[in-house]
Amino acid sequence: MASVLSGGSAEVVSDFREKCADIFANGAPPTILHGHQYRQICQTLKNKVYYATLYDTDNKISVYSAYKFNKKMKCDRKHIWCIEPQLDNPGEEPNMVPDRSHQSPNQAVSDDYKHSGFDKGHLAPVYLASSQDCSDATFTLTNAAPQNLHFNRGKWRILEEKIADELTMQCLSKKNTAYVVTGVVPGTSKTESIELGNVP
Repeated sequence: MASVLSGGSAEVVSDFREKCADIFANGAPPTILHGHQYRQICQTLKNKVYYATLYDTDNKISVYSAYKFNKKMKCDRKHIWCIEPQLDNPGEEPNMVPDRSHQSPNQAVSDDYKHSGFDKGHLAPVYLASSQDCSDATFTLTNAAPQNLHFNRGKWRILEEKIADELTMQCLSKKNTAYVVTGVVPGTSKTESIELGNVP
């Protein structure tokens, strides 16, 4: 477990352009929502930024994660979920840590998912990771959204495979860069918008 987390960080920044502009097409994020609850996170492992996440601390859910698809690769799933200490205490170091907490005022934790009927659905998915380190960096709860477990393990997984094939054929084979943004669509009720602490 220590090797997975060594060098792992997720720096909360005031502007994505400070540390991870190259994740976005033309160096510009697609949407930045304004308000105290929205945090911009450059998701890093071993001093390399792999993707960026806009996170809503009020609803404890990712708004989106953005990344570049570089190649299709089969990576191992580590299943070690981490949290970002900076979201609860801005003075903390920018290193993700294993999720051992039972609650957090600003981010979802693994206990929020227990008995909820939801999987932790990756926004920057393991299947589209370009290296094992990139795959390992996706296992942070700021890169997850509640997803129906049957959908996550079935049709969504198949869609990720098709997206990887299509991006390889349409972008990478033509020497173009594939920029991807995956986000959530919040609902109107607490269960639909997934305020995790209140999911029955």
